Amino acid sequence: YFFLFSGDDGRDIIFKEPVENKAMKNHVIRSEKVPNEGSCRVLCYLEPDCVSINLGPSVDGKHKCELNNVTDQNQFVTSLADEPSVIFLAIEVIYTY
Repeated sequence: YFFLFSGDDGRDIIFKEPVENKAMKNHVIRSEKVPNEGSCRVLCYLEPDCVSINLGPSVDGKHKCELNNVTDQNQFVTSLADEPSVIFLAIEVIYTY
């Protein structure tokens, strides 16, 4: 699952492979209830500081979408914790300007 979002700000993002049963801890910058994974991905794209998301399981038709300001790279890999039924998705940013 690779999705490319392109915008007028010269920033394109590609979501990397989902990591099941993991969540980034202590780096959430925004949390919303969304109807599906695609909506969470769009929220991340619209938030310039978002570089990864945690997507919770569906409860009453809504998923918990957490936008994170760090990814699973470098020193932050220790913040990636076991979290049953949650999917972690990191992004890769490509600047096209």
